[in-house]
Amino acid sequence: MPSKQAKAKRSIGQSWLIKLPLAGLNLLLAMLALWLGMSIPSYFRSVSPLVLDAAAEGTPGLLDMARDQLAAGRPGLALPLLRLADETDPDLRKDLDELYSQHPLYRWSGGPAPYYEQFLSHAAYLRDDETALIPTLLPAEHRAQMNAFLAESPNRNVQILLGTRELTDWQRFYPVYSTSGQPLDATILATALLEQSGSIPDAVRRKLIESALASSEGDLVQMADLESIYLAILTIGRYTSWLPMQALIEACDSIQNLLFTAQSMQQEPGRADVLFASILSGADMDTVSAYLHLHGDRGWASLGTALSKGSGAVEALLEFDKPVYLPPAFWGKLPSQVYTGQQNLKAFAETYPTGAIVARVLAFGLCGVFLVGILRVLVLGVRTRGDNQRRFLVNLDSLVGSILVTLLVWVLIEPGLLDFRPNELGTLQLNLAQFMPDDSLSTLENATSTMLDQVTILVLLLFFVAQLLVFIFGLLKITEIKRQELAPPTKLRLLENEELLFDLGLYVGLGGTVASLILVVLNIVDASLMAAYASTLFGIIFVAILKIGFLRPFKRQLILSNQ
Repeated sequence: MPSKQAKAKRSIGQSWLIKLPLAGLNLLLAMLALWLGMSIPSYFRSVSPLVLDAAAEGTPGLLDMARDQLAAGRPGLALPLLRLADETDPDLRKDLDELYSQHPLYRWSGGPAPYYEQFLSHAAYLRDDETALIPTLLPAEHRAQMNAFLAESPNRNVQILLGTRELTDWQRFYPVYSTSGQPLDATILATALLEQSGSIPDAVRRKLIESALASSEGDLVQMADLESIYLAILTIGRYTSWLPMQALIEACDSIQNLLFTAQSMQQEPGRADVLFASILSGADMDTVSAYLHLHGDRGWASLGTALSKGSGAVEALLEFDKPVYLPPAFWGKLPSQVYTGQQNLKAFAETYPTGAIVARVLAFGLCGVFLVGILRVLVLGVRTRGDNQRRFLVNLDSLVGSILVTLLVWVLIEPGLLDFRPNELGTLQLNLAQFMPDDSLSTLENATSTMLDQVTILVLLLFFVAQLLVFIFGLLKITEIKRQELAPPTKLRLLENEELLFDLGLYVGLGGTVASLILVVLNIVDASLMAAYASTLFGIIFVAILKIGFLRPFKRQLILSNQ
């Protein structure tokens, strides 16, 4: 007859013959679920470029819009689009040169502009290397000529604006009559010309005329508002010719949008092309400025990316109200099947964004369930029958494991999920202090504190779920040993053998603290030190509950039974 040791070895071998295939099956299912989740191009705090590609299909791109502007004889409106386009079209460049050769004044006007072209036809100091409106008006002869033309206008608002040339109590401008008053004079004339051509929106016009009239009566508060509007128009006119400036001013249907446009161009003149192209693609200035205020530099880059794809991509980007996804470094090393899957599912992610997010979360959750299934099979065995408590623990274990894997995978593929820093362009800084309330800075500081608290909460949640998973594994092991039909001394020895498993929470906690401190020092994660030390604290609490609340009573029961 075979010995007891031989039977035990045969039983262990048969057990592993069952465990390994089940573990392999769980691993295969986990990989399939992970592949499905990775193949859905949807994110919580960003939008995939593939989704923008799907939205841009069948909509006009930058070159198409530039072609339409050239066909209408407006080269000044086509140039910003051509500068933003990644590719050049020789035919478009040829049409642009032909248009300039037929209408030389279009270099300064940007296209048909009767009022402005009448001035240009008599201007003596036009420069090919400087076509913007304000520099063109700076020479004294040009300003005198423009003033004489506007002085004959029957438009009452034009005359009110020209009357502000006599004001002297400017804070950021030199008076017109001074030797350094050319910028203010050119700005007033440019503003009057915009009013003469009907290019100033109603809301801006009302504030402008109200401030001009009150300033003439000595109201210094209204004069500061007037000066801010003039400063914004000066900034825009420094970098744009007449027709593009008209288009930008017409799109700014509020004082806030006007100031935002000037602020953006002051920080980087090239941003005028992005704003201009967004307007031509059909976007509303209020929506564009709100998006850029919220997302800062990433918003500008994302809007440029969307414009390069087409007007449909711009509409989708503003509707999602998220920046474009920036993949982590390992993204380029993923298997090609992931990219193929994303190409196939990009239309689904664009049409049903909420459904795509839910499907991705469920896929990552299933991956976590199957990964926990591997540990359950290898550590706890393949037996699934038991009392209600054990079944509850097994199900809770799978749920916690799926949450943990979902959090880890999502943070790994979307690092921006942990980036809660406030954008740096959330307020205007164009020397326009009167448009910012006194409590703006305190509000910004409170927002910063709140954002950092959100990062801390997210990290604390991650550590808590990890510790809860380890805690449930310990409870399952205690339940498994309790159910076995063995003598009390044998169960005590089995419990001593699992002592390292019961202390695993401490090791996980210490590892989380060390890893967090390294990430904080390297500025990879902007979280507080409290989140790092909480990892060890969670480990201590959970291990104490496991050992004092569950392990110690069970050992006491076994000792008494043995006696």
